[in-house]
Amino acid sequence: MSQTEIESQAINTYKENLLFFQSCEPELFNKIESLNLAIEKNYYQEKYSLEYKDGYFDVLEIKTGNWLYIANSKKLAEMSAQSINFTKTDNLFETFYNVNISKEFAKELQEMGIETNSYSGAAGLINYSNENANKAATTMKKLYKFIFLGVGLGLHITKIHEKLHSNVYLIIENDLELFRLSLFVTNYKELTNNGAEIVFSIFDDKIEFEKKVNIFLEKQFIYNHYIKFFNLPSHSEKKLKTIQSIIVGQTYLTFNYSALTVSLLRPLVHIKNKYKILDIESPFTNSIFQKKPVLLVGAGPSFGKNIEWLKKNHKKFIVVTVSALLSKFEELNIKPDIVTHVHGFSDALPHVRKIKDMSFFDKTISLFGGFSEPAFVEYFKKENVYIFEGSSRYKYNYGGLTSSNIGALSFALMLRLYAKELYLLGLDLAPDQDSGESHSQAHQYVRSVELKEDETIGGEMEFRNTVIKVKGNLRDEVFTTLLMNNWGKECDALSKTFKKEYNEKIFNLSDGAFITGTLPLKLEDFSISNEIDKESTYDNLRDLFDSRSQNFLTKDEIEGIKARVSYCKHLIDTINAHTKKNHNHIDLYHYNVLGLFQELLSEDDDPHTSDLNYIITLYMQFVSGYIFDLINTKEIKNHKRLIKHLDKVVMPQVIRVVKYFKDTLEDFLNFVEKEEND
Repeated sequence: MSQTEIESQAINTYKENLLFFQSCEPELFNKIESLNLAIEKNYYQEKYSLEYKDGYFDVLEIKTGNWLYIANSKKLAEMSAQSINFTKTDNLFETFYNVNISKEFAKELQEMGIETNSYSGAAGLINYSNENANKAATTMKKLYKFIFLGVGLGLHITKIHEKLHSNVYLIIENDLELFRLSLFVTNYKELTNNGAEIVFSIFDDKIEFEKKVNIFLEKQFIYNHYIKFFNLPSHSEKKLKTIQSIIVGQTYLTFNYSALTVSLLRPLVHIKNKYKILDIESPFTNSIFQKKPVLLVGAGPSFGKNIEWLKKNHKKFIVVTVSALLSKFEELNIKPDIVTHVHGFSDALPHVRKIKDMSFFDKTISLFGGFSEPAFVEYFKKENVYIFEGSSRYKYNYGGLTSSNIGALSFALMLRLYAKELYLLGLDLAPDQDSGESHSQAHQYVRSVELKEDETIGGEMEFRNTVIKVKGNLRDEVFTTLLMNNWGKECDALSKTFKKEYNEKIFNLSDGAFITGTLPLKLEDFSISNEIDKESTYDNLRDLFDSRSQNFLTKDEIEGIKARVSYCKHLIDTINAHTKKNHNHIDLYHYNVLGLFQELLSEDDDPHTSDLNYIITLYMQFVSGYIFDLINTKEIKNHKRLIKHLDKVVMPQVIRVVKYFKDTLEDFLNFVEKEEND
């Protein structure tokens, strides 16, 4: 091929790519066009030059004279493709907790209620997977999802695609100019000719990059079990660490289907017990929260280090604290105006059992999430308790708030209550930077972590102890764990969602991670002098919340529960129909299960179906990796046995999850009917 023909082909490839991006990736197209304009107007000085030498393309770094490729780029691309294997042990991310469950233990777990243990509905499947798809002894037939970190000229992407024909790719490149040069060499549209989907993360900032990773993980999530990656040697590995942190923070792992099921049904228990359900959807304009400064106190290390400041200044605020600190507040003789709680399990009880005299909190308002453990709620004066919903929407137009962390949820709640001047203390979202302690000593479950950044990439997941560096609040950087960083991301998202013009000032006094939308403030720079009347504050809060709450469901809301029950029955019928199908071979079974999942997970904004859809989604995310890894394991030859076993251990468990939800709703309806007849 002549030089002219090579140049013509390169230009045609570039044009095809631009047309492809203009149609399918408009955001990326605009980035490239902006760079082109900047080059044309001499606003941007090109760093690279695309060169053709000895039968292959290379990139010359103009300033240094260095070449991007150390050898023939075509041969290096072929070597890259050869290096990709189908093992389950290297250059990959695992998106599940690697647990071993024996047959005996699986039987024990399955006898438990799915509401008590998330593995109850998956134990048999995991045991079968451990025995038949062991990662050390088996390989995959296909790599359904694949990550390219670094594009270069994209030649290795084409070659690897020719080998894998994966379903979904994530293509990452930090250097926009370098990616632009790859458009002359690599035809990205051709990667999609077999139906593959591509998620591009090109020249993205941190927030956009994380968004793209989540999009990639959501696409065909059933194939997430093992996700392989290829890191171009010239590209930084830092983003691999970010990907890992996003993977371990996925909802189905941090707040599984079992916990979600309980949380969605728990508000019905509180309604049965005649607790008031609080409307947090309607605007709280002109309320006390608009007129008085609010101090939100979390259980982070900064609380314990600044107790003397709190003792001196607490009367200047409406003080809101998380329930874990109540016994410490009693000890300090500080009566909080509001206490928040959301934890739904009995391990929260030690926090309240440490309190010597509950009457100390007789004039403290309790704002509790709908998930809250009923035995915990009973410790507090009923007239002071107001329950707000989470993901459930039994009360129409009352809104809801969800978060995996009480500090983040309390922060969002204050924003929903229109707090105009909000101060945060103990919302560190990071361990103590000297001792490594996760919380203040007042917290029942304080623990220590080693403040050393983990360099491991890929492989098994470790969420609670893996340490990374993030932007600090009162210092440039702080060490935090992946778990706490996930809480920080929740705070950031909640801040962006609920912080409006009425939240004029949010000051963060904590010496931990930075929170989006807040202003760092050192305690020595704090300047409020006036104290507020605590007696009238209690009365104002009671009047405000009483005017915005009900302890019953209306007739329309009861009809909404009946609609949920009907939907449960429909899903059970759908699953039973699947089990009666004749699956002649593994490919047909694969196809039919995909169809079933698609039918079960059909998106629906109807609140009468979205609750159960959310549960089923988390359950499918929890188990689908095992299912499709078994189907995709090369060494499993007896496919009839596999199909039979999967239908035996999976489908009855899906029905079990749906049936538990249905039965609990029906019990509530029976309670309402009996109450009406009495």
